Amino acid sequence: MSSTKQVKLILFCSLLHSFSAHPKSIENIFDLSLEDLMAIEISIASKNDEPLKNSPSSVTIFSQEEIKQLGYTSWTELLNQVPGFYSMMNAVEGNQSYLITRGHAQKYMNTLLVLLNGHRINDDYTGGINYLIRYMDLSNVERVEVIRGPGSAIYGSNAFNGVINIITSNENNLEIGFGEFGAKKLNASFSDKINEYDLGMSISYLKDNGDTFHNVFDRHNLQTTTQDPKEVKQIRASIKNKESEFFLQYLDSQRFDYYLFRRLRDGVSEIKLHHVIAGIHHQLIEKEQIGLQFSGSYQYAERESLTALTPQGNAPFEQSDFLFGESLNYKSLNLALDGKYLTNEYLILNAGLAYSQSQVPDGFIKSNFNIYGDFEPLNQVVTFTEDNQRVVLDKKRSISSAYLQAKLDVSEDIIFTLGLRYDGYNDVANSLTPRAAMIYHLDQQQTIKLLYGEAYRVPSLGDLYDEESGLTTGNNSLNASEIKTAEFVYINTTEVFQFTSTFFSNKQKNIIGFRPGDEGKIFLDNVASNHAHGLEIETVWQPTKSLRAKASLTHLWKNNTNIGIATGLPMSENIAPKSYANFSAQYFYQNWSININGNWRTKINVLEGGSLWLFNSNVIWTLSDKIDLKLNISNLLDENYNTASYVTLGADNNGNNVQYYPARGRQTMLKLNYHF
Repeated sequence: MSSTKQVKLILFCSLLHSFSAHPKSIENIFDLSLEDLMAIEISIASKNDEPLKNSPSSVTIFSQEEIKQLGYTSWTELLNQVPGFYSMMNAVEGNQSYLITRGHAQKYMNTLLVLLNGHRINDDYTGGINYLIRYMDLSNVERVEVIRGPGSAIYGSNAFNGVINIITSNENNLEIGFGEFGAKKLNASFSDKINEYDLGMSISYLKDNGDTFHNVFDRHNLQTTTQDPKEVKQIRASIKNKESEFFLQYLDSQRFDYYLFRRLRDGVSEIKLHHVIAGIHHQLIEKEQIGLQFSGSYQYAERESLTALTPQGNAPFEQSDFLFGESLNYKSLNLALDGKYLTNEYLILNAGLAYSQSQVPDGFIKSNFNIYGDFEPLNQVVTFTEDNQRVVLDKKRSISSAYLQAKLDVSEDIIFTLGLRYDGYNDVANSLTPRAAMIYHLDQQQTIKLLYGEAYRVPSLGDLYDEESGLTTGNNSLNASEIKTAEFVYINTTEVFQFTSTFFSNKQKNIIGFRPGDEGKIFLDNVASNHAHGLEIETVWQPTKSLRAKASLTHLWKNNTNIGIATGLPMSENIAPKSYANFSAQYFYQNWSININGNWRTKINVLEGGSLWLFNSNVIWTLSDKIDLKLNISNLLDENYNTASYVTLGADNNGNNVQYYPARGRQTMLKLNYHF
């Protein structure tokens, strides 16, 4: 082990030791024992309220207080604390950054289904979450529930390697923050009760000038520095009573400079996203043995982007840079009925019907050259909006779905869950996805789970209907990507220590990528398969109510991708580490709260250097019942590192492929929070 690694390990262990050396004098979230925490009820795994230890999936939960103590503001940061997950998200947060889930990496994050208050927010254009909606703020979030593994038997497409449900709430508080890179943060939240209605509203604003990166790769050799400034505005509103709940979220984000379409051009590159989602839940029937709920949501999103693809002086662009961008709109409607029937004290039946529709009504290219003519200069940026100039065909996707699930308590110690979902599509083949789970409580402390699930990622509207535009060419003969997952889980929980080991085996097929065609062209096709198996180990140690330390380690014994003659598709084993871990330590002392967290990984093949440790810290000083002062430091040791790109950005002067983006250095933020 190098001296640098030893210093980092000693630092982390010393912090843990120092945390345990002091008494505590205030109440906090650790008043519950670990056994009590395992009894907390969740619903994401089966749509039934059930204790965590009885869930028929591997599930991770983050409470509102835990998120506050970690100090994260972005939900993509939080994913680094999920066992089996490792985030390669960066300032791009687009189609080249990605999330690793149990060794598998996919652009657009399209093998993870994200729900906001139970409503799908993945778009059907990419199937992912970060192309039309970015930088969603974690302020005013009550809880985050994460399924690690397949969830299609309940949720349908994209619940491939995981499902995350972000549940929002509102308090009466005002938070103001300032930090490095000219960062400014504002969060205001209000709640009230009028008669039987609970009203809530929150406003979040974040702006920073970005970090400055030196010696960056530019395929045109025109610049050696760049930065990653952004501005984010978010508004949430909700109204609910005993039977119904309505919520609305508006998210507006802008990013300038940095990389776009794998190119640099500071002063030109920009991307602007506007996203709206409105959702409703209404309890139609709620009785002791039967329940029926209606839910619906509507999404609308806009994407505007622009960068320089080719610099001035290259034919036929002698007069000026060749500017290129997109103008996309997206909309979707989702409706669902979910029912539950308790036949007796041993058997619960769940069933549901759903219908959804989505489309890209406007998908066009914009440029300062006539790309549909003879590439003559136009002297201004023009959006080409003729029907024959579409870059995404205006095709509507309709999905009709039904699922059935049975949960049988054979005894107090043995529980079986069986489920099956059918999804009927108008534009691709239909899907049938099963699940099965057996849970056996060996005693009060030990539990064994045997889990099996299948899942799929249906080809997106972009995969099917993108036209030749210099980006991709769709293929309407694509099949859904499929995965089969088996898990063996062992849980041992005492009052002060919890140990969980999860062995998983994933078999994937029909992974979508590019295949070479005639005349040097490439097209999308089902080109690859992957087989991975590995182990997740989680530990939680809570020796006193003052201290809790958590850590998890994921190791892959096998992560093999077969890509045949595909081109442009990276093998997961080359852009994912073989082993990776996360950790956090939380300590309370009088009116102080101190959190140290971070992650570690082994070498990634496409990146220079070896393993990487990253540390973050968050300190909260409670001045009174109403006022908190917070100091958050990301990348505490100011590591100079890169995140891998899903595909290459180009070749350097030596002909070597460049497949990475620079990541931010240390960033400090000071926040003042007032509760009223």
